[in-house]
Amino acid sequence: MIPASALRVVNVLLNAPSPLSLRELSREARVPLSVCSRYVNELERLGYLRKRPRIKVVNQELVYLIAYGRPLRSLRATSFESLERPQHLIKKIALLAEGRLAYAFTHLAGAELVAPYVVPNEVYLYVEEKQLGEWARVLEGSGMYPSDGGSIHLVVSDLDPFYGAREVRGVRVVSDFLLFADLYSCGGRAREAARFLAQKVGLRV
Repeated sequence: MIPASALRVVNVLLNAPSPLSLRELSREARVPLSVCSRYVNELERLGYLRKRPRIKVVNQELVYLIAYGRPLRSLRATSFESLERPQHLIKKIALLAEGRLAYAFTHLAGAELVAPYVVPNEVYLYVEEKQLGEWARVLEGSGMYPSDGGSIHLVVSDLDPFYGAREVRGVRVVSDFLLFADLYSCGGRAREAARFLAQKVGLRV
């Protein structure tokens, strides 16, 4: 099993806008310097990165460590149900969150905004654990109700899914690398969507 701290390092490495020093990587990933150094040495040995002059990913297949190390559907999620179509819910949820709640869409909902491949039948979005109660109040006030078998999933992860997130057509979406990993980890049509995303945005995976 890959430690959560190692996956945070991988996530930062993949999404950092420029090469990092070891100290910067340690700070961004919230991992002790000595532990971060050990991970970097091992990833260099495996051929995923180079350390000098600064740490930089040289093999983007590093993203598969996230896909296999913490599959999206293995993460803790709180689910809700709605009679509205998932495509309509994406914008609606974004508007409900605007200015007060942190979120970032992933899975087919995220792909719908970045590289549409298949119509989403579920909506996955990352949220902050401390805001789950507020999310429940907001969603229930808009006709979305708690349901174990619901199609709206509020996902909590210590990976820091907001690192590298961006706005696409007025909606927050996770980074391309995390979006790829989440799609790929689910198999089936979602994995096909991951491959389409990689082609569309130029990921070398």
